[in-house]
Formats: sequence, structure tokens, C-alpha cells
Amino acid sequence: MTDPASSLRRRGSLRPTVRGWVTLVVGVALVVLAYVVGRHELLVAGLFALLLSLGGLLVARLRRPKLDVVRLFSPPVVSVGSVVQVTLRVRNRGSAATPTLSWNDALPWRETQQPQRLAPIRTGSSTARTATLGHELHPHRRGLFGVGPLVVEYADPFGMARALIAVGGIDRLTVVPALAALPDGGPVLIDGDGAAQLVQRRATGNDDDLTTREYRFGDALRRVHWRASARHGELMVRQEEHRSHPDARIVIDTRVSGYPDARPDTETWPRTAHSENFEWAVRMLASLAVHLDTSGFRVGIAESGAAQIDAIGERWEGGLRAESFLTSLAALRLLDRRGDAPAPAPVDAAGPTFAILGDPDEEVADWVLHQRRPGQSGVAFLLGMRAATRDRFVDAGWQCIDVMPFDDLADAWRASATEAGYVRGAY
Repeated sequence: MTDPASSLRRRGSLRPTVRGWVTLVVGVALVVLAYVVGRHELLVAGLFALLLSLGGLLVARLRRPKLDVVRLFSPPVVSVGSVVQVTLRVRNRGSAATPTLSWNDALPWRETQQPQRLAPIRTGSSTARTATLGHELHPHRRGLFGVGPLVVEYADPFGMARALIAVGGIDRLTVVPALAALPDGGPVLIDGDGAAQLVQRRATGNDDDLTTREYRFGDALRRVHWRASARHGELMVRQEEHRSHPDARIVIDTRVSGYPDARPDTETWPRTAHSENFEWAVRMLASLAVHLDTSGFRVGIAESGAAQIDAIGERWEGGLRAESFLTSLAALRLLDRRGDAPAPAPVDAAGPTFAILGDPDEEVADWVLHQRRPGQSGVAFLLGMRAATRDRFVDAGWQCIDVMPFDDLADAWRASATEAGYVRGAY
């Protein structure tokens, strides 16, 4: 068996080991020497060495295991910096037991892995044919990553040859941005917005009258309010409370032209450009959207490129309403579509507007400036924006916060509340 610490590569191969090469060279030398000196015993020894080395290659090829691999991630969606538990169920679909194997999972990023041993998998029942393996992954950035195939290495019984093959397919791991806890006291709270500003539109009356109405055909019986029904002498059902949530908008530039530091990316799928400035912008977008939603806002997202981000769900969906939004951020990428004009700003855009920008071109800058209605607060987090473009935002009444890709998100949020020149909204 080959050394389990040997390096496992993705590409399949069959090659002699050091022992195999030595045996082959010795065999050839003995055969040549036997003809030179005329000794038959040297010829027998040489032929035996050749047979042993070449036979090892043949046996290793014939012993190639036939395996099916099922890969499971726990959790299936993970945030950057978290640990992913990977479970591998390896099934032997061959007619003979597999040899002892060394294995590793092929990863799209660099992470130290020690090859692990897998004992022979027997034939017989489904349970006997299946082995369960496990390891941990530590994703260091967001994205959609292809994990796999499983790379296994094995040798012939005499250690003359070893083979390296890839089995199973590639499974997608979804890594979402890590959320930062933004502190209270940001610019929104200064204006008194948020959950405290919910407007309850109900008529006056006692507690039961405020939350019930008469039964109508088609109402579910589970909504019947029995105490109110007994008092009114007719069936009464619970009614939903109508609440008016203040709006907030987050604008993000998703065009590659707005991030001069963008470079080709070789890790994520599909292939795209990678920018540290853009990664900071995505982390801020995720954290800010969840913070505003938790504060009672109805959050809208505007993108300068084609729509890629799912909206945050309705409040009746409960704590999982942001799951689709965060998952879509894992696949968010920079777009290179210069001919596409950004979508126009909605005419009913209301509430505070937050922009997260790199160094946008004139077209995108004009579009962002029109996302905010006059008299309402606007905060722009800027990553290396040119001075001329920044002056346009300042002159238009935006509060501009200059940040770097290594800055803490909470610090940037605090700066937006304390920066001189903050423009208060209409609330």
C-alpha cells in the first residue's frame, strides 16, 4: 500500500512506485547480463523481476474500484468563516472487494488536507457495500463552490504500482456572506424610524373589538374568536392587523467597471471577476438589509446591473424570510454589460436610501443619484470613489462615508450616524 501521506491529485494516473521502478531496472539488467555471461539462473531472476513489476501495473489496473459517491453538506448553506461538515457515502458497485484506499476531496480553494485511509469495502448486502466518511471544510469567502470529485489512491499487493483516480461527481456548496451585527444608533434611528413608527390602522373599541370582525362565508374555523362570539351573539373571527412599515432602499453597483481592483477569479463557479472592494460591498449589503428588516423597515434592493438579488420575504414568513435573499448573495457577481442601462428608479421610492459603491462610471452615478427623493436621507458608503464623482454626491445632499475593504462594518455604520453634514430625512 502506498504511503497515506502521499499527495492526491485530481487527474487519474497509473504509474510504478519507486519499488516498481527499481525492480524493473534490475530485471532488465539481469536479462542483459544473463545473455552476456550465459547464465540461465540470471535470466530466470531477471524475467521474474520483469514479471513482478509489469504484473503489478496490470493488477493495479484490473483492481480499479467501481464506486458511487453521495456527498452531503451540513449545513447545506453556510456563512463565510463557519465550519461545514461533509459526509460521504461511498458504495462499492463492483463484484469484488475494493483494495485499501487513501482518499481526499478535491477542493476549489487551497486548504490543508491529510489523505485518509479507507478500509476495503466488501460485497454483499447494501449495508456491507457502503462506507461512510467525513471531513470538515472551512470556506474563506462567499460564492458557489464545486466540491469534488472524491480522489482515491491505491496500490497493487506487492507495492509495484499505484493508481490515482477520481470517482463521483461535483457537488455545489453555497457560502453566503457573514453577517455583522450593526449597532443601534445609526442614521435611521436618529430620525426615529424603525419598528417604533409602525402605524396601526384600527378603529377605537375594546380589545376584542379591535381584533375581531363578523364571520364571513369561507373564513377558517381556526380563526373564530369564541369569547367575542359569545358576547356578540354571533360568530366573530380574528382579523389581521394592518401595519404600515417605513421603506428603506439599498443601492449597490454590480458592474465590473465600478471596481478597478477586479481580477479574474478561479475559485467560484461560474467563473467571474473577484474584487475585494466588491466583497466588502456585498457584506455591507447583507448586514445592512438584515439590520433594517429587523428594525421594522420594508427593504428594497436596487442593482446597477441585471437583477441577481432576491427580495427579503414578507413578515408572515417569520425568521426564514431573509434566507432566499442571503442565498442569492452567494451567487452575486460582477457583470460586464456596458450596453445595458440600469433600471429606472421607482416613482414612489420613499424612506432613507443607502448606496454602496466603488468607483462607478458617469451613467451609474447618475442613476444612483436619482434613487433618492429630495428631502429624504441618503448615505453612501464609498470604496475608492474619484473626488469629482464624490463631490457630486455631496452637492446632492448625500452623506458620504469613505471606507476601505478591510474596515469593520459596524465602524462604518457608526460613522454614518456621527459624520458631520448628515442629512436628516422627512420622518
